[in-house]
Amino acid sequence: MNNIIYVACLTLLLSSCASVFNGAHQNVELAHDRDTELLIDGKTPEERKGKYRLKRDHQPRQITLKKEGYKDEHVVIMQYKRSPLYALSVFPFGILVYPPVFDEGVKAYDYDKSIEINENFVALPEKPENAKSIELNTVAVDLEAEDIQFRFFSNYKDFIRTQDTKPTKSVGDEGDHLKLENTIFSDLLKELLHEKGYIDTTEATFGGGFSDDLFVNATIKSYTIHQMTTYKGLMNSGSYVSDMARGFVYSDVIIDWQALDYYKSPVYETEISTTSGQFVLTDLENNYEDVLKKSLSDAIEYGLIEFMNRDEVQRLLLEESQLAQEANYEKIMLPAADGYVSSLSEAVKSAVTIKTDKGHGSGFFVTADGYIVTNYHVVANQKDLQVIMNDESVYEEVEVVRFSKIYDLALLKVNANDVLPYQINTAEKVELASDVYAIGTPALEDLSQTISKGIVSGIRKTPANDSRLIQTDASINPGNSGGALVSKEGELIGVVSSKLRGYGVEGVAFGIPTSEIFRALKVEFEK
Repeated sequence: MNNIIYVACLTLLLSSCASVFNGAHQNVELAHDRDTELLIDGKTPEERKGKYRLKRDHQPRQITLKKEGYKDEHVVIMQYKRSPLYALSVFPFGILVYPPVFDEGVKAYDYDKSIEINENFVALPEKPENAKSIELNTVAVDLEAEDIQFRFFSNYKDFIRTQDTKPTKSVGDEGDHLKLENTIFSDLLKELLHEKGYIDTTEATFGGGFSDDLFVNATIKSYTIHQMTTYKGLMNSGSYVSDMARGFVYSDVIIDWQALDYYKSPVYETEISTTSGQFVLTDLENNYEDVLKKSLSDAIEYGLIEFMNRDEVQRLLLEESQLAQEANYEKIMLPAADGYVSSLSEAVKSAVTIKTDKGHGSGFFVTADGYIVTNYHVVANQKDLQVIMNDESVYEEVEVVRFSKIYDLALLKVNANDVLPYQINTAEKVELASDVYAIGTPALEDLSQTISKGIVSGIRKTPANDSRLIQTDASINPGNSGGALVSKEGELIGVVSSKLRGYGVEGVAFGIPTSEIFRALKVEFEK
């Protein structure tokens, strides 16, 4: 009996030479630029004579390269080569044993002795002096099932051999659709833009303007997940561990990038394909989703950097004030009316809802034959304009006669007759602390011609075009834009323009003084 046990133990020992006799660590050369900081699993490793001491535990190693001013790079390396000691496992028993059955310990495999870490550092350019600020408008994922591809590598050798082939498997079933708006990726990109000074952090109320801001949209149109995972059981500390996931994930994405002007009109669009770095995967059940997010975020970050480095985007950022692009309108004479709004109840009846293909805003009549004033941003690049009256009658044909992007005003025309228009206050001065009423369609269309009361809280100057704004605490909500600010007699003193938004901010809204209507739209009224 003792002899049998002895022979069995010797057989196991000699058929597991690599697992038993191979060292617990391996010295590996990781070739990289000396100006680059290298981290292994998030820590600064000990280096001796250009080599790093890596543990043989069959776990993937996360390599991170850092360089001042550049985006971090992420690479994963793994043990995948049979140790030379493996050859001894067949001696002296030859065909009496099947070495792979026994020689599968965590020390049975080696890393490459020398690994070239490719360094393709990219950097988001610093914001040039006097360049516009950037604001992310939307970051969205809009994918059909066929746009989400998956490729699986069963081992590291398979990955090295076939990584350049195209994936053929879709993740979702036919008809599946993945759509996410303003996801966590927005925060990632904002942080990157903030680091380079592209996001305005002055906290000035009127820091931006038509010529000072550029908006960005990013929509993911294609997403490919590359996953290298091995489940093969291994001997570890005398125990046989099976179904243990080890590997990494990286992503390919195709993103549609848009640069938009202050009024969210596209001024440049391009499609960019990027590949993320590699991220360690060790637990399919608990950290798979986090690893996918890391790789997708990394690919999106590469996309933003490439987009921002495009010559056209840099040109848009440095483009001078758009004042020169304002249309040089000739003055237009608008007909006088036999009567004007003289009470709040009449003011409500002469206010309108302006419906577009993407939402709605507000406006008001300034002539009896159908001229309407509103904000430019209400109608900018919008289709299917409709003007809805207080009595719910609708004008389907709406003409945008002229507009000013700088002053955010527009003049519309519908085929109306005998409308009671607003009397426009031509005085430059607005009395501080006087009562003011906002009339418009806040939030929802069925709240049309809502009236709210406040006071004139202040008169503010804007640096963009040296114009003025009326500050009020009247209740203003989305949809009020372009509506009327009137006195208690119904006389027009301003056009609702904007509201400060933010945590803890209430009762701060702004209107464009009526004097700007004449200056911006080049209109006069017959007497």
